Amino acid sequence: MQFDAAQTRAITHACTAPLSIVTGGAGTGKTSIIKAITERLEAAGETVSLAAFAGKAAARVREACQHPASTIHRLLGYNGKAYMLDTLAGVSVIVDESSMVDAALLAEIVRRKPRRLVLVGDPAQLPPVGRGQPFHDLIQLRPDLVSELTTCYRATEAVFQAATAIRAGGRPPMQATSDGERWTMTNTGGAARTQAQILQWVEAGAFDFEQDVILVARNGESDADPCTVRGLNKAIVDAISPRDGKRKFNTGDRVINVKNLPALDVWNGTTGTVHAVDQDGGIWVRTDIPVIDWTRTKDVSAPVYTDHVLFGRDKRAHLQLAYALTVHKSQGSQYRRVLMACFMRDVFCLLDRALLYTGVTRTKQACCVVGELGAVWTAIDKVNHKRTIIQELAAAGAA
Repeated sequence: MQFDAAQTRAITHACTAPLSIVTGGAGTGKTSIIKAITERLEAAGETVSLAAFAGKAAARVREACQHPASTIHRLLGYNGKAYMLDTLAGVSVIVDESSMVDAALLAEIVRRKPRRLVLVGDPAQLPPVGRGQPFHDLIQLRPDLVSELTTCYRATEAVFQAATAIRAGGRPPMQATSDGERWTMTNTGGAARTQAQILQWVEAGAFDFEQDVILVARNGESDADPCTVRGLNKAIVDAISPRDGKRKFNTGDRVINVKNLPALDVWNGTTGTVHAVDQDGGIWVRTDIPVIDWTRTKDVSAPVYTDHVLFGRDKRAHLQLAYALTVHKSQGSQYRRVLMACFMRDVFCLLDRALLYTGVTRTKQACCVVGELGAVWTAIDKVNHKRTIIQELAAAGAA
């Protein structure tokens, strides 16, 4: 593969520096760079571990690079209470989607002293939900560590053009179509009217929820809150898969796990489809990404994978419906089609440029933004800044 000058510099820097950062927007070739760095380091005799915060992101980089990759928690041997791995000495660690990693988790990597640490990500995406934003802060405070990829190799595609405009604070078009992508913005009105429209599309079969997703800003306080995760998921199952008051899940439901479950190799954010519900209430989930089958794995270096996981009585409470998700929960994932709903009610607390950009870049083929389009324009102009201790210490040092 031929690399441009910026990509070549990024590869060289990552392969020679103890700490390096690779940044770039969607379509700039970050995953290809990870593959090239991995191949060059291994050719030089180094041991390389690929990791990402989210399971889907780890699976994507594993597939793209044809190299083992795991969640950071699995890499560090997290057992539900502590990280059991003693050291990363002699290991070069490459972390994809690094914008998702909070300060505490990055510290767990750093204190194990890897031979090399390469952080790869897009600083225009959302900062971590947890403490700090080390990826974003390091870019600002240590520009000498940063290699920025600036050329978009999917620049002619419709969604990427719209996403690039949003990332730069500009205005995306109302509609655009290219050979591989479609972008649409539709003013469907407030939350109640928009939810009614979404349900019409759902009932008409417009979504394949094993490939498509509806994204919103907030979880909601109750099932009655329209165009929230709770409100949409309740309305969708009532429309396409009704159940009695005692039954939470039906076969075929889309679900998400919301707790790290290392004994199952299932992590917070793992999604899948309910395959079966046992008589005793256990729920079999066909996960979107394979997980390690610990019952058949004899050697951790040669894991046996499965995509069917049993959530028993003690684990099923960690499953939630996932026809609709927050943008935060979708981060690290990719979908065939994304429908994202935006409202003025959310601009005052959650909806900003980073959230909008992160949401629309989850798509592979088509993205439709619905709701109140005034909220979209307001969100693009709204750039939030997370204050962190790293920033405060840097400011104190400069003073």
